[in-house]
Amino acid sequence: MSDWQLILIRHAQSENNAKDEADRVPDPGITQLGREQSEHLIACFHRMEPDLVYCSPFLRTIQTLQPAAESVGLTPVIHPDIYEQGGCYAGHLVGHREPRPGMSKKEIAELCPGWTIHPDLSEAGWNRLTEYELIDAARERAKQVRQWYEDESERHSQRKVAMMIHADFKLRMLEAFLGIDDLDPYFADPYNTSITWLVRTNGTWRLRLWNDHNHLPETHLTT
Repeated sequence: MSDWQLILIRHAQSENNAKDEADRVPDPGITQLGREQSEHLIACFHRMEPDLVYCSPFLRTIQTLQPAAESVGLTPVIHPDIYEQGGCYAGHLVGHREPRPGMSKKEIAELCPGWTIHPDLSEAGWNRLTEYELIDAARERAKQVRQWYEDESERHSQRKVAMMIHADFKLRMLEAFLGIDDLDPYFADPYNTSITWLVRTNGTWRLRLWNDHNHLPETHLTT
């Protein structure tokens, strides 16, 4: 029997996902198709019944989680450390990507009243990076996330936790939890709102599901 379960969910289609890279903005919302994908997630949350849900502070992750949180009666936690690889930034050319602050604590509280906001989020914006985050830094952050997740789960007996996160950082999380250096050559981009499920048995993590999208009709599969 597994003693811990971690469910990683990618956000719904964002406005950036639907644009050319040169036209992307630092913190996009989700598209109409993305809103429909989010509605399909509601039934998944009723089945999964997580003890706790963490959410990235990006607008697209919050908007993706809102329908399920309202339907299931969840109180998600906005956590500043599970943002997408690279952080919140403007510019698409490598070497010319400039950090942006992201939403402030007040803006997030107004967007999702009743949710728990991690105390480290700032009124000046949640993004604390002073430069674009490169992949090695993202991998190190994923290891730190694993550590605080395991510490918190041990402290509060949280057996089943979900995280609403992003495509690239989902791979960094798998690397950190499975002890693999580089998964990029082996996994394609996960679908929007796809579910990846990790279980820990006898202290060892293994992958139960990758990129599960059975909740979506074929017409709603996007990356």
